[in-house]
Amino acid sequence: MLVICPFCRVKQEVADTVPTRGLTCQSCLRRFQPRQAEPALAEAVVETQTLRLERPSGMFARPGARSGQHAQAATAAAFQVAAEPAPPRHTPAPAPAEPTPEEEQAAQAALEAIRRQLRTEAPAEPVIAPEGAPAKARRIGVMLSKGGVGKTTTAVNLAAALAMEGQRVLLVDADTQGQAAFALGITPGPGLAALIDGATPVEDCLTPARENLWLLAGGKGLAGLKRLISRKDFGGERTMADALACLDDRFDVVVVDCAPGWDALSVNVLFYVREVLVPVALEAMALQGFSEFLQSLDAVARYRPELALRYIVPTFLDKRVRGPAALYEELAALYPERMCPPVRYNAKLSEAPAAGKTIFEYAPRSPGAKDYRELAKQVAQVTAA
Repeated sequence: MLVICPFCRVKQEVADTVPTRGLTCQSCLRRFQPRQAEPALAEAVVETQTLRLERPSGMFARPGARSGQHAQAATAAAFQVAAEPAPPRHTPAPAPAEPTPEEEQAAQAALEAIRRQLRTEAPAEPVIAPEGAPAKARRIGVMLSKGGVGKTTTAVNLAAALAMEGQRVLLVDADTQGQAAFALGITPGPGLAALIDGATPVEDCLTPARENLWLLAGGKGLAGLKRLISRKDFGGERTMADALACLDDRFDVVVVDCAPGWDALSVNVLFYVREVLVPVALEAMALQGFSEFLQSLDAVARYRPELALRYIVPTFLDKRVRGPAALYEELAALYPERMCPPVRYNAKLSEAPAAGKTIFEYAPRSPGAKDYRELAKQVAQVTAA
């Protein structure tokens, strides 16, 4: 029986019985399965017993195998593609939609609530340590009851930037999600919950993350810590402050990444830190969360006069949209001394944690890296309360 290889088109004689596993071409050594001749072609191949084998459309195509109209069509298509302009390598992200009138109204209502809170707020006076007293580590809490505003991103990159400037920095993850370790690309050991529990030595709870940077990890163990705090008859709000007081002489700066919401652990963070840094996304719901957080902060500050709101960091600023820029200007007018340079919208900031890197390692020349360097400079210049 005569067959034709569908790949190299070479005719060859084979046995009348075709193996179930197909044939191997004697020329190109490829395996194929012969097909029986079409009924309409049966009479044309009776004498030679040749099987008509067709190459599957679009499979194993070779440039030299085309001829006639197929070659002309392929050539015309190639020239048509070459004539079209090549798409840009980096397609810019589409600009977000402008805020709706309802969103603008909600944002203005939140700003008005912030203004009322600001009128009743007592001016924060810096607490100056007496001469000769040992230096204490600065304690900065990155906090807001609203989620999705960039708290962990800000805490991780601020701590990394301060460490790059030569300061000894401890990053405390007070969130049950434990995302700080993921963002730094490390696997932590026992963390904050184990340190407060007292069963684990302090050295085993601290995980080296980068040069001059250590992590006191969070995670699911903090859920049990919340229950422990709630069961205390008195002094539960100072549980974290008492456990972490031994770290003051080891570090220059302690940055605490606090979870969203308001619970016993959030109150503990406010009774531990002395300075509060609030990342605020430039949209209505974040401003509303900021307004509610100011009331909670004021309630705790009555018992801790040294606690002060020091920094407001606008996040996700997109100058292609009118709304965020307008909200930034209004916030800057309300808090001219506490307002920090905004962190612009930058896709690299959301990509870096997946790679286990800070923004300075992942995209050192990106706008996000520049903005967090500027934030670290401003934080480093302010004398701690």
